[in-house]
Amino acid sequence: IAHPSALPAADLRALDAERLATIDLVITSYGTLLRLPALTGLNWRVVVVDEAQAIKNPGAKQTRQVKLLKADARIALTGTPVENRLSDLWSIFDFTHPGLLGSDKVFARFTKRLAANEHFGPLRTLVRPYILRRMKTDKKVIADLPDKTELKAWCHLSPKQATLYQQAVKELSLALEDAEGIGRKG
Repeated sequence: IAHPSALPAADLRALDAERLATIDLVITSYGTLLRLPALTGLNWRVVVVDEAQAIKNPGAKQTRQVKLLKADARIALTGTPVENRLSDLWSIFDFTHPGLLGSDKVFARFTKRLAANEHFGPLRTLVRPYILRRMKTDKKVIADLPDKTELKAWCHLSPKQATLYQQAVKELSLALEDAEGIGRKG
């Protein structure tokens, strides 16, 4: 484990290709990778990044450092490949499959065209072969996951809240009359 919680600082700083040559598995953190740039100089068989949404910002120092890792195979694990924008997905794929989605600018133009047509099927088709998604409904994957439980709780509005709610509904209805395309769907 290449982390300050598991190794004395001097041993951690001494990690190099020679010391790691006989090691089959190295576990570290994004922060430690930033502090140990020697790890990016090694040739790894496989690099697995967990919580890969941590590399969603291609301009962040952490993301740039992770993308410097040299490996025969790269795997990204995340429950949220897209948190805020489609560029999150591009950044993760730029790590696992560099060039598959083009440059960040090419990808931005591509997704802008898809958004204009409100149809993301071509992107889904492109990334589908590289994404393994676990579904809660698939009992073969995780047999002990309980079924979803829903409990309806009715909370009545006070007269003042009901008035404000009706006012918000009227304002939204008026705004929708003039909206078009994605603005209307939003």
